[in-house]
Amino acid sequence: MRRIIFAIIVTVLMGLTAGPALASEYEDMDICLGKKVLARALCKDPLEVNYVARVRDNIYLFSVFYAKQEARFVVGISNNKIRIQGKEFLTLTKTLSYEFDTMSKCGVVRFSSVECPTSEPIVCCSEKTVEEKLDEKFWDRPIPDLLEEDLRRALEVDAPDEGEVPGDGAKTPKQ
Repeated sequence: MRRIIFAIIVTVLMGLTAGPALASEYEDMDICLGKKVLARALCKDPLEVNYVARVRDNIYLFSVFYAKQEARFVVGISNNKIRIQGKEFLTLTKTLSYEFDTMSKCGVVRFSSVECPTSEPIVCCSEKTVEEKLDEKFWDRPIPDLLEEDLRRALEVDAPDEGEVPGDGAKTPKQ
């Protein structure tokens, strides 16, 4: 009996402890967020920040010219936090919160630096799938075009074949 209770307690405790962070399925968005947040923290243009490599799941390495030399920074992105740390400049460490919208697949960071007074939010979205792109392309068309296409399809389906008498089901020659 004691073994069963011990096994249950161990199972419950294992379930309550935090497991390792799962890899993001939106890696392109994570890289974009890392690049833009690092650029904002250093008061640089995002084009000056270079993505180098993925170190581990959700941890990315960037390089940028900073303080008269090429510097590398590690950016870690978890469910709702972004952490920046310089490899050469260990004093430059920041942890920021961000929001992720599952519907639009976009991450939004509200962050401004004292050195760089830009206050607009940083927004990065994940690349859309082929199905999402087709769906968006469909709904971006004008409504009259959608209605006309729908009417054309309905008429094609309902149109009787040539020589067929409606309601009869059999083909009769035209007179």
